[in-house]
Amino acid sequence: MEHVTNQSKHKSVEENIAHAMDCTDTSLVPFLPYILQDFVEMGSSAASIVEIVKNHTRDHPQLDILDVGCGKGAVAIALADELNCTCCGIDAVPEFIDTANTEAGEKGMADRCVFICGDVREIIHHFGHYNVIVLGSVGPIWGDYFETLIVLKSRLNPEGLIILDDGYLEDEPSVEQESAIKKSALLGQIERAGMILLQEYRGQSVSNSQQFEIELAHIQKRCTELGIQYPAQKQLFDGYIKKQKQEYDHLENDIICATLVLGAAANRR
Repeated sequence: MEHVTNQSKHKSVEENIAHAMDCTDTSLVPFLPYILQDFVEMGSSAASIVEIVKNHTRDHPQLDILDVGCGKGAVAIALADELNCTCCGIDAVPEFIDTANTEAGEKGMADRCVFICGDVREIIHHFGHYNVIVLGSVGPIWGDYFETLIVLKSRLNPEGLIILDDGYLEDEPSVEQESAIKKSALLGQIERAGMILLQEYRGQSVSNSQQFEIELAHIQKRCTELGIQYPAQKQLFDGYIKKQKQEYDHLENDIICATLVLGAAANRR
């Protein structure tokens, strides 16, 4: 759900989780699985990612895909199902990984999907190399996008792709939002990392608006329930509702939601 630049390489894993989920208080992190229990997809549209990967790759059954910040595994499971490929997902929330493994088993994808719980910043260097790496709505978890892409590129096959699903501000937005990156800065960091933008897909504003209303209603419902269960922490849950209303307002009116297909520049000149 995160659409901003941050200096997360120095953050704890709890701070990174909180940041990715638009929290300002890490004390909310243990409650996120409850708050987000109604969400199957955690920010990125699985159907959209599948279509993008399908259109930009060949020999689909031979693909080995890494989903960084996989949430409940919706994207990885859909890719494995639709493309008959192999997927590995990693997320730092144990409950999300438990759900991903359960879903993969129920959908007959357990032999094609592996889900790992952990801090990807600490363990990614032990991973192999991938044809496609998906960074879906979790933000630049190694610092900024330059540093994040440098790390991910080291795990990418020479002709591989990075699918960056996130958001940015136009260079002259109607309002300023200090936490959101502007497009020119994002493209500059992509270029500095030795990557090239192959194609950009923008979200459909009407369908996004309708989905935002549904998602916000889910969050309000679960936070209200938690406020009743834990009255001493009601302010924490009310604060999250307020923060989410602000975030969805920015997404609907200010942020350009986009999926960027990136390749290594050295292999595509």
